[in-house]
Amino acid sequence: MRLLNITIAVLSIFMAASANAKSIYRDLRKIQDDKRVLINPDKGWYHHYYDNQLGKYLGKEVDIMAIPNMHHLFLRFAWCYLEPKEGEFKWNLIDDIVEKYYPKGVKVSLSITCNETGTKYATPEWVRNAGAKGRITKTKTGKEIFEPYGDDPVFLEKLNNLHKAIAERYDGKPYIVDMTIASLGNWGEGHYSATSHITVPFDILKTHVELYLRNYKKSRITIGDDWIGNNLSDADELIKMREFLKKNKVSYRDDSILVRWHSSVHNAHTNSFFRPQFFDDAYTHSPSTIELEHYGATLKSGAWKGKEGAENGADMLYKAIKRSRCTYMGYHGYADSYLKDNPETVKKYANLVGYWYFINFAYFNPENNVLHLEWENRGIAHAFNKYELYVKIKNKADTSEHIFHIKKADNIKWEPNQICTDKYSIPTSKLPAGDYEFFVMLKKETPESEARPIELAFKEEQRTPDGYYKLFDFAK
Repeated sequence: MRLLNITIAVLSIFMAASANAKSIYRDLRKIQDDKRVLINPDKGWYHHYYDNQLGKYLGKEVDIMAIPNMHHLFLRFAWCYLEPKEGEFKWNLIDDIVEKYYPKGVKVSLSITCNETGTKYATPEWVRNAGAKGRITKTKTGKEIFEPYGDDPVFLEKLNNLHKAIAERYDGKPYIVDMTIASLGNWGEGHYSATSHITVPFDILKTHVELYLRNYKKSRITIGDDWIGNNLSDADELIKMREFLKKNKVSYRDDSILVRWHSSVHNAHTNSFFRPQFFDDAYTHSPSTIELEHYGATLKSGAWKGKEGAENGADMLYKAIKRSRCTYMGYHGYADSYLKDNPETVKKYANLVGYWYFINFAYFNPENNVLHLEWENRGIAHAFNKYELYVKIKNKADTSEHIFHIKKADNIKWEPNQICTDKYSIPTSKLPAGDYEFFVMLKKETPESEARPIELAFKEEQRTPDGYYKLFDFAK
């Protein structure tokens, strides 16, 4: 069907072009480049930073920035580090990172956890001393962990105060990617598989989601799929929670990719991506996130084996990522070692996650102002932000330029694995006779601090310094 659509689109354009001697028809595939990594906004890799502990996976700036299309840092750390005393916050744990990386185009995602297997009081001890009830449980290594009861009123009061303070400082800031719900479960993942093995009932899960919704009115909210998948066995409750999350436009993240439990023991048939239906719920409104298993663990278990996973792991990863239709992807380890071992993998997914735009064919009739462009999105998701399309027509004789804003263009509708032939009107009939160059640019315009041209999959020499791509010459 896809090839048929291409054939019909190309044939109709060619027939239209043949009807007018001055019409221009160009096959642009010969100037495309599907190898070059495109550095584009609102998609790409992320790096785990403060991965549960303040000293884990920090890495060097030069190594992190060497990952192509590094989009954000995932700041995941315990509440006790951010608010060691009630009302006294160590905002520098976030602000220092923002100050260092945001000027380089790298944002942050926040995940403040209440339960860590390496920290007894991830929820600060002062919360317990204030009267919050909970249990002392043990990890497999015998380490004691305090787990506050999820419906305890004192715990919820202090937790709400925490997120109210975070929201007042960061909600809606352009450098914030999202706020991950992390108030229940080991490492904030909503499950207690490493400690008490309890399940959390529907009402408590909903209470915690509502707490985030109440405090974060501007920033996107994300939840791990285990929050509901590991706790709700009742089918009606599961559907009800999924509908609640979808209604409130909560996005999903999955941290099971290449985890041995899923990849080779219990759910190998899923390619370690266990709950695609949840991600389908969010695809209409929000970008999703995929987290790979700790890189060192995949090497040890053999889930990633051979050159860039060629012997085991690479095929499973591709299938899981493609099915997830994710926009962000994290390698979960140190940037330098992952890049050294997997240079082609990081390039491949820098392009593949999210959107990846090609223009295959162009038809332009300067007499009736009609422009057709055949767009192809070879990424695995549609874009979740609208980018503006501009046409620039340059007179070769006097180098004068005419720029047209094509407001009708809507890149959000360009779905993966589909051809979209769009028709635009370019008011060029009043241009004087002469020889011209024809350029296009797709541009992110909001917020203004992030305004930038979108890179298209053409050879680098087709791109002008101001972000336009030359498509063809024509005479009028």
